Amino acid sequence: MTEDEVLERFALMADLSAERAEKFRPLCGEAMTEISRRARSDDTNAHKALCAAAAALAFYRWALAGEANGPAGFALGEVKVSKNGTAAALAKEAWKEAEAAAAPYLEDDQFLFRGTML
Repeated sequence: MTEDEVLERFALMADLSAERAEKFRPLCGEAMTEISRRARSDDTNAHKALCAAAAALAFYRWALAGEANGPAGFALGEVKVSKNGTAAALAKEAWKEAEAAAAPYLEDDQFLFRGTML
């Protein structure tokens, strides 16, 4: 998986041109690093799933930042426009689905087993 592959897939998910998506390369790089750190292997079977997971994670973080930084809405006379807050929720679902699809190729960082000594 390369940063360019993750960025290309992120741009597709975010409906951005390659030129506009370039601004978010660091976000894609961070997501790729995080997924790569958890990856058991990056063989040909895992490659697409890991790339999709990294792009979905970047997309989710991008959606969160967009909702946090954007205006809550505006009113012009009787016309009112407000955010409904669903973009980040939908992006989170996309991330969870991509993570689940890549699960066979990822270390489980949510499970902890400890033994006790008697």
